[in-house]
Amino acid sequence: MYRLIGLQLLLIAVLGGVVAWITLPQLAYAPRGIDWHWHWSYFQPFANGIQVTRTQDTKQLVLRRVHLNDALVVYLSTTIDNKFEIDVVKEGACEANTQQWVTAAVNNQSLSHIPMVCEKSGQSSIFRYVTPRPQTLEFGIDETFITEAFVDWPIKDIKVDQFQQQHPEFFKKQGAQVPHQWLRD
Repeated sequence: MYRLIGLQLLLIAVLGGVVAWITLPQLAYAPRGIDWHWHWSYFQPFANGIQVTRTQDTKQLVLRRVHLNDALVVYLSTTIDNKFEIDVVKEGACEANTQQWVTAAVNNQSLSHIPMVCEKSGQSSIFRYVTPRPQTLEFGIDETFITEAFVDWPIKDIKVDQFQQQHPEFFKKQGAQVPHQWLRD
């Protein structure tokens, strides 16, 4: 009996170690000075789950999915005028302000060749797209091709958070706490 319990505990410890070995590098990848956490409702231990954080300056809620093997990160956040910003970042050295042509389609549009711009740091390139309703993303660079279905992302969380930040007085009258203040004016 004790051996069976010991074996089960060992199996749980090994499985936990494997999950940590797979998931911790994703949290630590390209943090950009921000502390990322798993969005536990969208945590996928053997795949690329959704991560969440708040920016330090504006306290804006930001989501991301790391494609570690492809050195790509897909970010989703809101703009000041309540649209969504999709950023695809390719980590790796590049010449600042130069362009690399990639294949992309957003919201079920046709694939097209568009420029991805090397950031000023020379450490990564970025593709940025703003849309009122993110639906899909297809993105290809070099030998890598990824797809995202934003219906599988917690977009409501971002919308609710931004609404609460923009209208804190309404929520305070209802007796609710608004933990983060609107800081993007």
